[in-house]
Amino acid sequence: MNRTVEQTPLGVTIGEESFSDLDYADNVTLLVEMLETLVAGLQVLQDEAVPLGLEVNWTKTKIQHIGNHV
Repeated sequence: MNRTVEQTPLGVTIGEESFSDLDYADNVTLLVEMLETLVAGLQVLQDEAVPLGLEVNWTKTKIQHIGNHV
């Protein structure tokens, strides 16, 4: 996950804090402000996962929009 965050401008700012991802067991939540950033971040995550024998399950990947921005 660290390599993914380093290679793409992931993250949202809430107050004075900045968050890029939430990890739990075998699930990861990427936090972004723009869809284009999310797509780039997911691709980097996939590229970094392959050498570890892991992959992004694209059929289970969900996108949730929160807020007024489109």
